[in-house]
Amino acid sequence: MGIKFADFPIRGIDVSQFNGKINWTLVNTDFAVIRVGHGRTIDTKFKTNWDLAKGRVFRIAYWYMDYYSNHNAGSSAYGISDADWGKIQADNCWNQIKGDRENYVFLDIENGSSSYSPPITTVTARAQAIAKAFLERMDSLNGKINGIYCSLGLLTWFGTWFKNRPLWVAWYNETQTIQTVTNSVKGKGWTGRCLMWQYASDGDVDDNGTADGISMGMEYKALDLNGWLGTSNDYAVFIGKEAQVELFKVKILIYNLLVRSGPGMLFTRLRRANFPGEYSIFEEKNGYGRISEWKSEWISMSPDYVQKIGTKPEPTDAEKLSKLWTAHPDLH
Repeated sequence: MGIKFADFPIRGIDVSQFNGKINWTLVNTDFAVIRVGHGRTIDTKFKTNWDLAKGRVFRIAYWYMDYYSNHNAGSSAYGISDADWGKIQADNCWNQIKGDRENYVFLDIENGSSSYSPPITTVTARAQAIAKAFLERMDSLNGKINGIYCSLGLLTWFGTWFKNRPLWVAWYNETQTIQTVTNSVKGKGWTGRCLMWQYASDGDVDDNGTADGISMGMEYKALDLNGWLGTSNDYAVFIGKEAQVELFKVKILIYNLLVRSGPGMLFTRLRRANFPGEYSIFEEKNGYGRISEWKSEWISMSPDYVQKIGTKPEPTDAEKLSKLWTAHPDLH
């Protein structure tokens, strides 16, 4: 058995125009990493995705690094210096998000198509010059130490200057755990925090062999799945909020317990709670408990539906009646 999406306490997706039209009301994640563009090109779905995702998930911008166009004769970028090409791409990204930004930007560093670009490992000097210029420029624009996205195998390719940055690592190996991924990243010489792990691109959230992209709001079945590797306090700092204090945990007792958008039956039904499953409760109100540190997601706290961890469940009405009849057979 592999990883289930719900195994991560904090989880997210990454999307681009290749996910088609997204129904963001169905996206049930904590964060979404959204492609802004590449080179001088803006992702055709970026503006729509960025706007519709606002308030539903924490939005993280990423930019696919073009390390080839300024060396390809016939390209409009041909002849631009590597440093300037990196700065131009950073400015293009910033111009799309500066009026409505949320936090860090991740630079996607990977091989371009062999039809128009050489393997990135064969042009290390120029690719790293472009990447460094992009990151230096973005750092100055948003005041952050911005991050890098790449595969686990590419980590040893980077020079020392890059290795203290936040990392979003791609490693499609569902036999791994948060700890083994973290250890593997450190073993590659990365000194910065590995914050996110892109563990699958098949969209199979429950590890049953079926892609769930459409039920997750995508136009197509495939979907990149990501888990947060840091602590909840790390996440609070990352998204600019104070860490939430867990009041207690509960165990789900029934299959069809609904998660609602607020503390009451009149609030929107979001999904079913995981059964069997356990949740942390961060707030109680109107007989409901908030199960998310960051979003308005609530479940009923009725003892018929949930049990506080470490306590015995209250008997249901049927169980009480059965006990009464056993003790008083004359009532039959």
